[in-house]
Amino acid sequence: MQRKITGRKINYRPMIEAELSHLEKLRAYQRSTRADRIARIAADRLRSASKEMCERKPKMANWYCLRVESGKEFIVEKYLEAANVEAFMPSEKIFRVHKGTRIEGSRPFFPSYMLVRFVPSGDAFQGLKNVKHVIDIVGGPNGYHVVRNEDIERFKALTSSGDIPYVKTDKSMKEGDIAEITFGPFSGLSCLIVAVKWCRQAQARVKIDVFGKRFDVESMPLAFLKKS
Repeated sequence: MQRKITGRKINYRPMIEAELSHLEKLRAYQRSTRADRIARIAADRLRSASKEMCERKPKMANWYCLRVESGKEFIVEKYLEAANVEAFMPSEKIFRVHKGTRIEGSRPFFPSYMLVRFVPSGDAFQGLKNVKHVIDIVGGPNGYHVVRNEDIERFKALTSSGDIPYVKTDKSMKEGDIAEITFGPFSGLSCLIVAVKWCRQAQARVKIDVFGKRFDVESMPLAFLKKS
């Protein structure tokens, strides 16, 4: 049985500035100016990571790896591009069938991770960390992981077509093994293999150690690993 709601209807109308008391105006102004000030500081810090700074100091610019919320990678990429920050979001083609129709899409090659190039500074690192959906920058107490330009170029060449070629992998790799990453943005780092998924493009879930701090990577191609 549906319950009948009774009562007197109240016509709600937001108050205008002229109806606010002096104290209410002061509080609203303080909140507004504080929010504006925080937003302005965040924008200034992010500007320190812009392409403009890279063009001014090209020899000082490096590639770094951002850890972002899963499923928000493309949102962060678009935001950074709009802010004139050089971002590289490696992706691969995927296909699914919906109602008999084959649909092509793409997904991040390394879910929850993306690459950015900028001139390192305290403001630049803080500005990127303040971006919505960004969790951290890959690194530890002793510094951040710098991705070499040659590794970026090789990885871009591999992923530019969207179709990753089949590469023979070491089928002896298993859970608990320690391996060295030999290709991609994490090249040169060691990792612990947590789980292995065997398929055409065999993948592993790994934990990467970066200056004493661990980061989880959900899909690391086994072809990128060499058992220690």
